[in-house]
Amino acid sequence: MPLGAVEWKESPALLDWEKQALAAFDLANYDRVIEISQAADDDPNQNARLLIYFAHAQKYYMERNNNSAAYYKQHYNATLNRLRVCNLPVLTRLVSMPDLDWHKKVNKQFLDKAFENAGDNQYLGSVLYYLAQLDSTVSNSALKGLGAILSSKRAIVLNGGTLSQTDQKWMSDSELIKLLVKKTGENANPATGFLSKMPAFARKKVMGGAPACLALVEEPALPMLKEAAGMGNPAAAAAIQLIQDARGERLAKYPNSTWYSATGGK
Repeated sequence: MPLGAVEWKESPALLDWEKQALAAFDLANYDRVIEISQAADDDPNQNARLLIYFAHAQKYYMERNNNSAAYYKQHYNATLNRLRVCNLPVLTRLVSMPDLDWHKKVNKQFLDKAFENAGDNQYLGSVLYYLAQLDSTVSNSALKGLGAILSSKRAIVLNGGTLSQTDQKWMSDSELIKLLVKKTGENANPATGFLSKMPAFARKKVMGGAPACLALVEEPALPMLKEAAGMGNPAAAAAIQLIQDARGERLAKYPNSTWYSATGGK
């Protein structure tokens, strides 16, 4: 995978007991999943709770188990609210299991919550790794994690600071921008055609996902977006508008600024 100063790599690595529990889950041996998870001594990311919850979800749906039905409903909020990026190596494997197809809505909620809690660089490489996955449910949710991280970087500039050399490098990485431009075309918003008639604050609110991420990157994304827009991609044209709005906001506050620095520093 591309580096761009950051290695696009899944983290943290799966523990042995997590691998055993996932293998049991894949064989539809949900009682064994619960047994393995309950016996886990090393659980720094609280994946035991997650695996037990999904095992009960399957027992509820596949076996009509009343006790598991009660567990599934009672522990939903607690399980959802504990999710962090460090849960993703287990969670992404669970949601890709064929027998969990019935669970798509909750799977997306869980993925979104885990990625939304990505607010800093600790798991940046992991977020980028998932962004590049072929599974659209995972990669689209990863946009939320990337957006959270990019928002924190954008805030540095808008609060008078300068991005580090590392941040400048990964944010302007051509492979990242290419991937975001591609996803912009794949997930076009129905409101795209009306964006030019909206005020800037409304455009920012309406357009999320990859276009919003590109607006947070700002100027480094313009060349590829202009090329895509020239090839008839209306979503790319909309993303350009978002970048122009973001650039205008920055220059109004710091007239001598660049996309990476409020003071135009190196």
